Amino acid sequence: MESPNDTKNEEPVTGFRIRSGPTYAFALVVFALVAAGVSLHAQTVRMGADTPPRPGAVDTTVTITVEALKPGVYAAKISYVWTGWVELGDGILVIDTGFSEAGARALADTIRARSGPQPIRYVVNTHQHEDHTGGDRYFATLGATFIAQEKVAGEIQHLLTWAPGETGDSLSHSGLTPTVKKISLRASYGGTKRPVRVIHLGRPAHTAGDLVVYLPKQGVLFAGDLVSNRSVPWLLDPDMSVNGWLQSLDSLLTPAFKIETLVPGHGVLGKPQASIQFTYHYLLDVREKASTVAAWGTKLNQIRDWGYLGAYEGLEFYEEVHFMNMRRLYNEAKGIKTPGRKNMHVFKRT
Repeated sequence: MESPNDTKNEEPVTGFRIRSGPTYAFALVVFALVAAGVSLHAQTVRMGADTPPRPGAVDTTVTITVEALKPGVYAAKISYVWTGWVELGDGILVIDTGFSEAGARALADTIRARSGPQPIRYVVNTHQHEDHTGGDRYFATLGATFIAQEKVAGEIQHLLTWAPGETGDSLSHSGLTPTVKKISLRASYGGTKRPVRVIHLGRPAHTAGDLVVYLPKQGVLFAGDLVSNRSVPWLLDPDMSVNGWLQSLDSLLTPAFKIETLVPGHGVLGKPQASIQFTYHYLLDVREKASTVAAWGTKLNQIRDWGYLGAYEGLEFYEEVHFMNMRRLYNEAKGIKTPGRKNMHVFKRT
């Protein structure tokens, strides 16, 4: 097994509330499907009430969709957030943990059902936003070491050491002190069979410290929120940079990455180049529209009139996020510095 190296500074490669039953029930469902001989290549398990939520209400039901990408490599979509895991040989490396402890418990059950009782060695946080780190505290109770880019590692550390509420949670009661390993540009995990490269592309993009997880032998890339496919990206982090984001996407299209399968942070699985180009074109389109109307002198309070982008209407998070993105980039075009919205995520409504 290769030793993790989180200090190698090479040049850059160019509150949900979950309404669910006990989590052990999820594992029983999966094992029952296996016993029955049901194909588990792409499996969706829905946890929660059978009755649909009221119109306009926050959907608190958890669904987990699992995709077997390659032997020992899995993607798992927890409601609207993509996560995944890799079998290293002596344990499991998890990529992101979803938005809640309940979802994380269900993800851990899923991992055990697919990969057996292997220890959780590492959790890679592709960035610090709560919809991707909300399950970290539960995975800490399983003994995981956390991996984060150095510019956002402090926020991950705070999440893991802050005890929520008066009664605490499973981590605060465990007495464990989780370890967070900081990566500057890259680190390596796994052995020769399934090597894993954790890479920062060298510039701020979606956040100041985005990581991608690349398996060169398998041709699999977990892109985190650098890529959203058929889902409107979140451009509201205080350190978000459209230019850096576009350059990072350009890096993913270079020969340094031979990607056969790309797992985005949000949206749907698709062809890697098309997924990257979707995010790329949205960034260009929204910036151009915001800059144009700002130059016209259009009032910011008319955002619903001039902020429309028909090519993206109806896609995931268009209503929740797109017009906030336009407001942010309008202000930037006007030379107005905005604080952004630190460490927030979207509640998906039905």
